[in-house]
Amino acid sequence: MHLRSFIREYHDAVAIDEYPAKLASLDLDLALAPLEDNLFNRCKGNIRLLEFGACGVPVICSDIEAYRGDLPAKRVENRFEAWVGAIRAHIQDLDAAAALGDVLQARVRQDWMLDGAALAVWRDSWLVH
Repeated sequence: MHLRSFIREYHDAVAIDEYPAKLASLDLDLALAPLEDNLFNRCKGNIRLLEFGACGVPVICSDIEAYRGDLPAKRVENRFEAWVGAIRAHIQDLDAAAALGDVLQARVRQDWMLDGAALAVWRDSWLVH
């Protein structure tokens, strides 16, 4: 806990069924989603982008396979300078950053929610005998 004096805010883990509400309650201005570029992480999905996007939070993430796609996020190389530059660019204009979060949220709601026709396709794919 040598870093404790540098931590401004700390939250204990929550039960999985409480996680969405807890994440939404944090009122984040920016989310960072770094992943080391290795085989395990390349095989991960984009769940972090979807979670932060559902909450309308702009995201800076590692530019690796797991986060590539059409979700609007700032992808950066895993180099210190790239991360610092991207973070500084976001915090210099929080209104623009918030707008990026809104765009990500709109995309998640438009393309990633299981409702209407998308829900019917998902249901039918599982119920085909």
